[in-house]
Amino acid sequence: MTQAQGVVDGGGSATLRPDYMHRFRPTVAKPIISEILRSTLGNAKYQAEGMVELSTGIGEKLVERLVAEPGLERYKYVANVSIFQNNGQGARMCIGATWDPESDAAVQETFTNESIRCVAVVLAAYVY
Repeated sequence: MTQAQGVVDGGGSATLRPDYMHRFRPTVAKPIISEILRSTLGNAKYQAEGMVELSTGIGEKLVERLVAEPGLERYKYVANVSIFQNNGQGARMCIGATWDPESDAAVQETFTNESIRCVAVVLAAYVY
C-alpha cells in the first residue's frame, strides 16, 4: 500500500497514520530551513520597511521546498518567519501546535548576522 492508503490490520479496521518512512522528520526539515535562511539572509541588512515582504517570501520558500521533499507530500505546512533588527538583545520565541503527536510536528531554526536575527518555525500537520 502507498502512504496515502490506510493500512488494514488483522481485525479488518484501517489506520490512516503515515508509516514510519513518511512521518515528518525535523532532522530532515531543519537543514532545509537553515539553507534557505542562509541563502536569503546571508548578507542582508535590516530595513524595517522591507521586512514584511522578506519574511513572507522566506515563508513561501520554506513551504514550497518542504512540499517538494519526497515522502512529505501529504503534510500541510504553516511557516512563521519573524525578522528582528540585531542590536545585541536577546530574544526567545516558541510556537507549537500538535493535533496528532504520532504524525504532526514542529521545527524551529534561527539565523543571525550583524544586522538581522530571524526565527523560522514550521508546523507540519498530516492530511488524512
